[in-house]
Amino acid sequence: MTHSPKTQTGMVLLSALIMLLLVTIMGVVSANNVQSNLAVVQNVEARNAVRNAALSAIQEALHWEQTTEEFLTKVRAFQVGCPDGFTRCYDLSGGSGSDDIIVVLTEPQCISSSPISNIELNVLTNAGDASCYQPGQFSLCSSALWEITAIATDSVTGAKVEVRQGIQKRTRASLVTSLCDVP
Repeated sequence: MTHSPKTQTGMVLLSALIMLLLVTIMGVVSANNVQSNLAVVQNVEARNAVRNAALSAIQEALHWEQTTEEFLTKVRAFQVGCPDGFTRCYDLSGGSGSDDIIVVLTEPQCISSSPISNIELNVLTNAGDASCYQPGQFSLCSSALWEITAIATDSVTGAKVEVRQGIQKRTRASLVTSLCDVP
């Protein structure tokens, strides 16, 4: 059976165009899904980078022994800060001249404190303990619990994270008495 050109209605052409349209729509939807997933991954990476910078700034402020007391007494947190002693700037792009992440540490807040008794000290083997000893029941040192907050902002992506960390630090009893409102 042969059909003459006048009897053909173009059904194959119509079917091919519909299939082409469906494949095109599936391709566009897939591309949009990839773009959305990529944006989500970039946001997660930016948030993690900002969080890590905040944690790094807290550790840096507490690690350098000379600034620990200055930090607790609210003088400065870093040996070298960017605009001030409580701000740390990180350039993650590698020398572009601008700081990508800026971390601001709040002044530490004393949550609680307790005096250290002389019985708890090991004055014979620990020089830090020996410097705390004084005759009587309590030493010259106290143990204080501090809350530190770091607010980190990524100037490139706009990601912002607030990290709170508690630390327990042995300090001079006179310092704890002047800074802690709690008994």
